[in-house]
Amino acid sequence: MITDVRRQGGWRWLTALLISCLVVMVAGWHLATATDHAGEQLVAVADASAAMPSAAMPSASHARSATQRRAETKEAGQPQMLAIPRLELKMPIRAVTVDGSGAMALPARPTEIGWYAYGPRPGSAHGSAVLGGHVDSREYGVGPLVGLQQVRRGDEIMIKTTAGAERFRVTAVQLINKQNLDLREVFKRAGEPVLRILTCGGTYRRSGGYQANVIVSARPA
Repeated sequence: MITDVRRQGGWRWLTALLISCLVVMVAGWHLATATDHAGEQLVAVADASAAMPSAAMPSASHARSATQRRAETKEAGQPQMLAIPRLELKMPIRAVTVDGSGAMALPARPTEIGWYAYGPRPGSAHGSAVLGGHVDSREYGVGPLVGLQQVRRGDEIMIKTTAGAERFRVTAVQLINKQNLDLREVFKRAGEPVLRILTCGGTYRRSGGYQANVIVSARPA
């Protein structure tokens, strides 16, 4: 009898041990599961807008405003061709950066005009898109920009780009001495969008070349 009791006591002890181990395992499983769900909840909160009920969704007017803002900030196409219809002027546009002296590099041929590729593109939502070219060249002769000073306020300027066409209206035509040229204003990155077209003008001196710049400024039409 004593042997049976001991055996029964041993089984009871073993059963209790197994139950306690099972409880520990189940508790650990619940803890691990709770930790995983906590991580999922953070993701869900971060992406709550995707599961937002219709009553909490933005109104149609807000959606249109968001669409307009995205359209305004969409990157304009790379410029390819400049046209000033009243002057019957057409010039291919080449992307340029800076030369060895740190100035804006210009295409060698006066029949081409450069776009300053470190700045905004024509049609961008902010800042100055700058085009510049030689008025003439000893090697290639006189180019179309010789008539740039004849542009008038209100004239249309068209820029063909890889994304379509951008239209502008001339707001100012200036002849500015190179020493008085405000480069920060010409090449500004912020503010209202503006197109600037530059070439040389004014008095020509053999020792220093042209003494001024012709600058045409235009706003999006």
